[in-house]
Amino acid sequence: MGYKYSIDDLKSLAESSARSSCAPISYFLMGDIGTGKTTFSQFFIREVLINKEQEITSPTFNIVHIYDTLKGPVWHVDLYRIENPSEIDELGLLEAMNEAICLIEWPGLIMARGKRYNHQEIRFD
Repeated sequence: MGYKYSIDDLKSLAESSARSSCAPISYFLMGDIGTGKTTFSQFFIREVLINKEQEITSPTFNIVHIYDTLKGPVWHVDLYRIENPSEIDELGLLEAMNEAICLIEWPGLIMARGKRYNHQEIRFD
């Protein structure tokens, strides 16, 4: 996928992706700043969240937010500020990718490892 999404497009794609997802699956969310990666993630998480009143925020500064959902844990990860691949290991992200649903913004460092992951790329350009 590689086109600009409207808010309605993002909502529809995120909700249908959330409903059809089963762990383990990772979504590699790719695109420039402000193209919809976090908005997609928020719609996705809201669709499967157990506590619908829970706030869903960007993980830009915390790097990882983990949500309890009807589908098990959903990891929302923003790797924009990560420079050293060893930091990914410290986060426990690779283990989570084998067990949970992961929404990963800026997945370049993971992709550079050359390993195969059960993932789907969504491009926001």
